[in-house]
Amino acid sequence: MALYYYVNKQSGYNDNHVVHAAGCPHLPDMDNRLFLGSFYHVNAAILQAKKYYAGAIGCENCCPLNHSDPQASQLSVALKHTTPSR
Repeated sequence: MALYYYVNKQSGYNDNHVVHAAGCPHLPDMDNRLFLGSFYHVNAAILQAKKYYAGAIGCENCCPLNHSDPQASQLSVALKHTTPSR
């Protein structure tokens, strides 16, 4: 089943923009996310996000990568989520 994916417009540490699936508890609010589309595999969503942000990575919670996929080894997974400073 395909899921809706979004990328955080705000970069975290290391200038990474994190990709999230709909329903993720770490999904940023509407003003801070960009809709990427509907994808059957997280790798496709991350590749789409890299068109906007070269440092796009997958959320460790909702976008785990399949490491048996050779292309997946080129994509890193977010280690931690940081709360935005206000």
